[in-house]
Parts: sequence; C-alpha cells; structure tokens
Amino acid sequence: MNITARDQQIFSAVMSLYCNGEGHPVASSKIAKQKGMAVCSATVRNAMARLEKFGLLYSPHTSAGRVPTDSGLKYWLDEYFSLAEIANYWQPQQNQLIEFAHSISQQFNVCCCVGLPQASSQLVFRVEVLAFDSSSWLVLLIDKAGQSQNICINKPKDDSDQHRYLFAAWMNTVFSQQMLIEGLHRMRAMAHSAPESCRDQLAQWTRELHHQLGTDNSIVVGERFLYQSLDIDSGLNIGVSFLHQVEDKLAFKNGVSVLLGIELSTLNVKQSIVLSVPYFQNGEYQSRFCVICPTNAPIEAIITQFSQITPIGA
Repeated sequence: MNITARDQQIFSAVMSLYCNGEGHPVASSKIAKQKGMAVCSATVRNAMARLEKFGLLYSPHTSAGRVPTDSGLKYWLDEYFSLAEIANYWQPQQNQLIEFAHSISQQFNVCCCVGLPQASSQLVFRVEVLAFDSSSWLVLLIDKAGQSQNICINKPKDDSDQHRYLFAAWMNTVFSQQMLIEGLHRMRAMAHSAPESCRDQLAQWTRELHHQLGTDNSIVVGERFLYQSLDIDSGLNIGVSFLHQVEDKLAFKNGVSVLLGIELSTLNVKQSIVLSVPYFQNGEYQSRFCVICPTNAPIEAIITQFSQITPIGA
C-alpha cells in the first residue's frame, strides 16, 4: 500500500489507542493531542479518510471515531512489528511454559491455549502443591530431569498451609516413581487414604488432572476472560482441535504469528485475534502456545512479553 509517512504515523496512533484494553472508536481530536503529532484535527480526519479508503479503518456509526478493520489489524501487526524474529525457536522447560501461560492470562485477562507434549508416560519423581492465588492450588508433577506438568485445581473449603502440606504428602505417596497415567488410576484407588479435608474434591481434581494430562493433551487458561470480553453464550471449542487448526494455518512459521478468529472454524468469533508461537525441545517442534483475546486487548504489551524470551544461541 502506498501510504505516506504521516498517514502511517496516524494509523499507528489509532491502533495503539484502540488496542489498549478499551476498544473505543478513536477520534481525530484525540490523535491530534498525542505527543509528537504536531497536526490539527482536520489533518488527522483527512488521513483517517484516506486510511478508510485503503480498507484499514472504518467508522462504526456517523460522527464516531475510527476503529481498525480486520485487514487493518493484520496490516498493523505485520508491518509495524518484526513478529517472525520474536521468540525465535523458543525452547521452554515444561514448568516455564505453563507458568508463562498463567502469567499472561492473569496479567492481561486473556485466554491461553497450550499444546503439551504427550504426558501420560512421564515418570513422576516428586509432587509439589503450591498456593497459586486466592482460589487455586498449583500442582507440580515433577520428573527426575526437573520438568513438570503443572495443573491448577480449586482450593478446598478448609484451605490452610497444613492441609496443603498433607495433600502434597499424599500425592507423593500416590505418584512417586509412577507414570502419570498410573498415578491417576492410583488417585481413585487410594481415595480413602487421602486427607479428610480434601476428600470432597478429590473426584473433581482427579477428573481435572486426567482431562489435562490424559486424552486432551493441552491446557487452557483464562477461558472465562474470553467469554466475558466477547460477550458470547455458546461454548468455544478451544483445545486440541483448535491447536491442530492453528498448526495447519501456520505450518512452518516461526516466531509470533497472527490469526483472526474468523479464520478458524473452531473459534470463528468476530473481533477476536490469536497470537501464536511454536515451541521446541532439543530442536524438535512440539506444539504451539496461543494467546486468544479480543482485538482491543493490549496486544503491544502482550507481544512485548514474547519479545523478552531469549532466542537460542543469544
């Protein structure tokens, strides 16, 4: 597109103001007041009109400011960010992968979907149970190499450090030197020996662990944020099938890639966007880390989190 430098600057300002978690139409007067602009509102309006002809912006209703089109959003991300160079050949440890998903989800109120390597045959060396937040415990199932499968579970009603330590000790008895799939069977068989304060939720925890470590082979964090921000009622198919479709769309693409929700039949939600990064172990592709969020999410800040990942050999 033959866009002038000034129009590029104004387009960038529109995108930064829109993608800040609010998603309000951006008025020309607001752009003109931005530091370093040195242009009047009329100049900005003319630039916005030209950008609208290019299909990058549109006005949702008369006298409103401008918001990006789907094409505008992808153009902004492709042209203004060196996405392919960010998180290049990322090789996280298993615990880093899951902790990063929880961190991004909580910090930016977005949904993360992560494909996990096959976990059912992993031999567990020890189990740790940590107080993750006000409503959750984080269960770490750690192998001898120090890699772990990390799963959040709801805290019991009688939550205390003592109850958590007792539950961790019991989990170590159940899982120690066992494959994950065998440990899940032992959780059911040994339920009568679990700490009394935990027995009411043991069946639920076993289902959650089995779901995330067994057949699904993926973890979804912060799905509630997606439902809240997009105001949708029907269920979204986020999980292995979603990851498979992302992989098909982005085959052989490294670094950060962008997909719109409407490009994915498993998601197909307007005004949503997927930021996806492949990850590797010992140089071999494993799966993808996906951030699913509304288009007005703080996308620049999320990309910054990925840009802090140190590339291999750096």
